[in-house]
Amino acid sequence: MSDKILILKNDRAGDLFTSLTLISSLIHRYKDMKIYLSELNSGFSFFFKGKKINKVNFNLTLIDKFSIFYDILVNDYKKIYILTPKSFYFILPFIFRKIKFYAIVYDGFERSRPSNYLRNYLFKYKVIYRNKINKKSYRQLQNDLLDDDIVLDIQHSALFIPKITKRLKNLLPNKYILFQFRYLFFEQLGWGIDEFDYLISQLSKKYKYILFSSDIENNNKTNKYNEYFIKHYSVIDLTIQTKNQNLKNPNIYYLKNINSENLFYVLNESTMNLGKEGLYSHISFFLKKKCHNLFNFKILKKEDFIHEKISYSEWCKDMHFGFSFLNSDIKKATRKIIRNI
Repeated sequence: MSDKILILKNDRAGDLFTSLTLISSLIHRYKDMKIYLSELNSGFSFFFKGKKINKVNFNLTLIDKFSIFYDILVNDYKKIYILTPKSFYFILPFIFRKIKFYAIVYDGFERSRPSNYLRNYLFKYKVIYRNKINKKSYRQLQNDLLDDDIVLDIQHSALFIPKITKRLKNLLPNKYILFQFRYLFFEQLGWGIDEFDYLISQLSKKYKYILFSSDIENNNKTNKYNEYFIKHYSVIDLTIQTKNQNLKNPNIYYLKNINSENLFYVLNESTMNLGKEGLYSHISFFLKKKCHNLFNFKILKKEDFIHEKISYSEWCKDMHFGFSFLNSDIKKATRKIIRNI
């Protein structure tokens, strides 16, 4: 009988994609496996067809913590992988000392997670630095958690990769770029509908077909924009799989009712993906698709520059995607994006 293992990955949607190589490698080695996902990334659980999936909250509740603790107590897990650095998870190795725990830990300017004392109870761990440049990305460090006898599955052959349906494929243009509308990203830049219209209209002068979607993690925050998008742009409804063209904007499509699986399909069919660094870039990297990352931070002093370099080394070091740093001036930002892509 093969060993039983547990993977704790109740993280954000994009972060899940940084762990897929590791998880696929573990699936090849271990048949008896359970994976904890969150409300933010469980939409991508189709990758783990046939595996036991438990859903808990991104911010663990008391009930979530009790459920995980009880699960470990009554099951004979040989190995547990902590791939989401929750403080609660780092208490578990201290309690369950016969289990081998593997983890990503953090060192910051002011504090580390977990403490050096609790790290003594981890069987193996790799450090992400928040106080200096990382030599390896978060994705690469997770892969380094594998034991020497486990082959790294860079082809993700143990994952179930769904294929796009013929009906949905027929709804999509032959060549298009996909733009991610993120409510919070626009809000932080001081942008609204007018700025969105301007950016999309300028992009449409360079690309014949443009598709855009809202954020699957915070879709409720974009509700006030949905009616406007439906009224002023062509629409592809991904739930009922229909297409309605707007005479004013016949080649710019809003992707209505998008979910995790449909987003995966649409990203995979695009010629380029454009959006805030995060979900789009992580999926694009996984799919080996061209992507251009957008950043909205302001560098006002040396410390800001150092912080962003550290963040880049953690998440983007191995991506080699293009990127643009934006400010609130929509015309300057648009010119920069079009020039860089």
